[in-house]
Amino acid sequence: WQQTTTVRPTTDISFGGRLQQTRLSARDRYDAAAPGSFGPFDTAATPLNSVETQHALDLGFEHRFSSMFAVFGRVARSFRTPNVDERIGVNAFPVDFKLKTQTSRDIEGGVRGRFGALEWQSSVYEMLLNNEILFIPFPPIGANINLDPTKRVGVENSATLRLSEVLRLKGGLTYTRATFREGIYAGNDVPLVSRWTGNAGLSWNIYEKFVVLDTVVRYVGARRMDNDQANFQPLIPAHTTVDVRLGGEVKNFFWSASVQNLFDVQFFDYAVASSATFGRYNAYPLPGRTYMVKAGATF
Repeated sequence: WQQTTTVRPTTDISFGGRLQQTRLSARDRYDAAAPGSFGPFDTAATPLNSVETQHALDLGFEHRFSSMFAVFGRVARSFRTPNVDERIGVNAFPVDFKLKTQTSRDIEGGVRGRFGALEWQSSVYEMLLNNEILFIPFPPIGANINLDPTKRVGVENSATLRLSEVLRLKGGLTYTRATFREGIYAGNDVPLVSRWTGNAGLSWNIYEKFVVLDTVVRYVGARRMDNDQANFQPLIPAHTTVDVRLGGEVKNFFWSASVQNLFDVQFFDYAVASSATFGRYNAYPLPGRTYMVKAGATF
């Protein structure tokens, strides 16, 4: 249930909730003679029968001081139930299907406005997470686990500047700090979360919607490698890429030609680090410059 109510001509209140019950019955059939079996060192997973009820809540508001300035805010509780893939890889030994539901308590506040051709929005938020689900890729675990309590705080900014009827500039800048709140890694950064990300782009309607040029510059800041909860490994380096796209629409037909990573930047955005040996990790490089041409129709 979700409802938005106008309590005054300049003020909206939104509120809602969700109640969900999950019933789970999980079984594992183990064949010691199957190829790849570890024989006596392997075993069938422990059966699991569970019934769980979770709830989500949301309360928010927006107040418009004028057509040029407004404030908004919200508080919420959310949850994420583990899926099948996450449950079948919970523990390396002994194997079971137990994985707790991830929950979060959120609070957010911000402002938005318009001044002439400029539209902008800024907000700050805090998320307190419990039982965040993470895959630990290396032995002795090699499975999905629930992390100790974590926290995310951040600032999000976005803006659009309409230079003319056919030319627009867009941009965004985000700061995120994700840390462990409790446990042996309390105060450490959560892996794979960049503190700074940003983008800036230009959109030009060269000839109405028939020919449109889009360019965007993306920046992703340095971040911890996967499995580096201890925060002692090198960082995944920051990178900046430029994408260009020329496309358009003619009635039901559309087309585009794009170049991603225009300047052929060599980078990787994912790596798995050893939990014991400094400087040992597996990195997964992304393609350099790539080209794509599309054409199609909708009916």
